[in-house]
Amino acid sequence: MTLFFDGAMGTRLQSLGLTTGECPEFWNLTHPEAITAVHQEYIAAGADIIETHTFGAHPLKLAEYGLAESTEEIAAAAVKNAKKAIGDHPVKIAGALGPIGRLIEPLGDLSFEEAYQGYYRVIKALAEAGADLILLETFIDLQEMRAAVLAAKEATDLPIFAQMTFEGNGRTVTGTDPATAAIVLDALGAHVIGANCSLGPEQLLEVVRLYRKHTDKPISIQPNAGLPTLKDGNTIFPMTPEEMANWAPRLVEAGAHYLGGCCGTTPSHIEAMKNVAQSLTPPPATKPPGLWLTSRSRAVPIGKEYPPRLIGERINPTGRKALAESLRNGDLLPVKREALPNRGRR
Repeated sequence: MTLFFDGAMGTRLQSLGLTTGECPEFWNLTHPEAITAVHQEYIAAGADIIETHTFGAHPLKLAEYGLAESTEEIAAAAVKNAKKAIGDHPVKIAGALGPIGRLIEPLGDLSFEEAYQGYYRVIKALAEAGADLILLETFIDLQEMRAAVLAAKEATDLPIFAQMTFEGNGRTVTGTDPATAAIVLDALGAHVIGANCSLGPEQLLEVVRLYRKHTDKPISIQPNAGLPTLKDGNTIFPMTPEEMANWAPRLVEAGAHYLGGCCGTTPSHIEAMKNVAQSLTPPPATKPPGLWLTSRSRAVPIGKEYPPRLIGERINPTGRKALAESLRNGDLLPVKREALPNRGRR
């Protein structure tokens, strides 16, 4: 049986008065009735899991609005608003969190520890307030997702859903492909591995297939309502509920256990998808054998099932005067050339 998340929150709040420049998460305290109303719309549409309105509740993100010290208060209020919407319905609450908006070193200026501590703080607050699971969504950087997953494992025993976001080239903005993401997130201990945002359901089909080849963990997919376009200065998501529902069975057949919606989706999208896919069950998956070595952008299998792998120390200036001299001069171009695949081999 396929379970369903809710859909977009931000666009619904904009229609209820949220303006540019406001902190959306602060509405949990100032406009709780609006948050609860949106949750209720998705519950009425058939959502089995609703997400707390805490996507940007990391302290570093809230600090942009001078609200870092309100992290725990906002998280607790968000869970309270979700509980009020649920009432007696058999619906679960996902404590939802997105990326900070800054890259971790060496790609950016944010330390891993600072990112980790912030995630720990808000995840612990969500768990203590009564969330049923932790949803880490829309991550573009595997290192930041690693910080969030480790923080979640330290802060709580709740199930962890880890969802990356992929571009049209099949990779995240920082270069991670679905296979590598699945292998790393599986090893980190995520309970469910998924993808959301940026792409529509058609484009995420291949992501599901690649995930299923590299993990036997359940898979969650929350696509946008099609690929966004600009019209008269506004971002438009063109896919109707019926069009999106047509892809739901194919996503389940490819291996998705959980479905939902991201940008541009409405309660009507969730209702239409659930009507055609709730009774479907994805086929079983088997994790490939062997050990995998991964970087941010590549996974290499090691084991008797695979061809031999030669591991050598190629980037070593010992006995190589030109390379040693370039390093002394701060010239890293020769090192980069050596690091490229199939370069420097004799």
